[in-house]
Parts: sequence; structure tokens; C-alpha cells
Amino acid sequence: MKQLVFAVITLFAVAQAQEVRVAVAANLQPTFNDLIRVFNSVNPGIKVTPIFGSSGAFTQQIAQGAPFDIFMAADVSFPRDLERRALIEAGTLKTYAIGKLVLYVPKRVGLRPNSLNILSAAKIGKIIIADPKIAPYGRAAVQAMTKAGLYEVVKGKIAQGQNISQVAQLTLASGDAGFMAYSSVFTPEFKAQGSYFIVPQRLYDPLEQAYVMLKGRNRPEVKAVYDFLSSPLAQKVYRAWGYELPSG
Repeated sequence: MKQLVFAVITLFAVAQAQEVRVAVAANLQPTFNDLIRVFNSVNPGIKVTPIFGSSGAFTQQIAQGAPFDIFMAADVSFPRDLERRALIEAGTLKTYAIGKLVLYVPKRVGLRPNSLNILSAAKIGKIIIADPKIAPYGRAAVQAMTKAGLYEVVKGKIAQGQNISQVAQLTLASGDAGFMAYSSVFTPEFKAQGSYFIVPQRLYDPLEQAYVMLKGRNRPEVKAVYDFLSSPLAQKVYRAWGYELPSG
């Protein structure tokens, strides 16, 4: 009986050890679900558990000891901050994709966006953006509106979501326009319910999306996930969801 109990405890410990917890920027949610599917097709014994949220909030949580193994951020500045604080495994900061910002307008509004100037239209009463203090896509939205000379004109219309995933849902539910990740509009739900304008990248700082392995997490299963996330298989998934790949 003791041997049986020991065997069960050992198997449970091994099962626990095979789980990899990944803090994932909200803009990556549908993309990351595809990444898990592809990863598990070649690594069926490793369970990847994603937790989706804003990059800024994750950075704060990691600094406070949150038990993540890998952090996939929407902007390289957050992993760099963790690197400066010696909270990542040395040499693991890597850019995996370049994001794009879009302006999305639901069909019910009756307008098709072909420039940012549409934000000043009378039919656009509420513009949803991610919180620019913690979400890179929200910061990019403010930069784009500012450089286009529109921010002061439309700031009274702006409402915030906590992260880019929440922005997408709020835009469909109650917004007249929303600044979203390009990857969001690849989902059937958003294709069917609205149209979008790709914001010129000259209007905002590059959305260089990077990831890291966190300090003390260099286990074999974590290394397997880490290596996969910049592999040719993963790069095909990023491209399929509208991301550009880093040069070099």
C-alpha cells in the first residue's frame, strides 16, 4: 500500500512538473491557442497553460513573484524591464513578432473606416482603447491619434478597456470604434460584424513583441515551449494571424 501511495504521489509530481504556465499578452489570445495546438501535435506530453492579460500588469505580477514560466509580452519594453531587474534567465529575451494596430468599426455604426479621420464623425460617439499605461496597443492608439492631430479633438469620446482582448469585446458590445490588434480581425466573429483600417505604422512606435523565460524556470519542458515559440512552425502561425516577423 505504501508503495502504491508513493507511486501515485510520484506520478502526480511528474504530471505537475510537465505543466508550463505562460503569461500571454491579450492581443495574442487566438494566435496562442493555435500555437498550443501545433506545439501539442509534436509535444503531447507537455501541458501548456496560458494566462491572458495586459503586459504591464503581468510585469508587476512577475516582480511580485507570480508563478509563471514564460512571459510573452506585447512590447519588448516589459521583458527588458524584467531583464534589468535580473528576473529572467540570462540570454532568453527574444523578439517573436511585430504587431499591427487597426481601427475597427462595427457594421451597426454604418461607416467604413478608411482613415483615422473617421473618429471625428458624429456617428462615432465612443472610441474604445486599451489602457495606455499598461497595454502597448493602447499606447500605440494614443500615439497614432496624437500624430494624426486627432487626439485633442476626440479624447472626450475615449473609453478604456483593461487589455486589448477586452477592447475587442467592448467595441462589439457598445463601442462605435475601437483600436485593436490586427490579429483580432482574423476571427470569424470580427470579420462578420465590422470593417477595419490598418493604422500606418509611421504613426506609432513599433509593436516589437518579445518573450522571455523567467528566472529559475529552466526546466526541460519549459525549454521545449520556449524554443518552439520562435521556431519555423510557430512563425507560420504568427504569419497566419497577421503578424510580421522580426528581421534577422
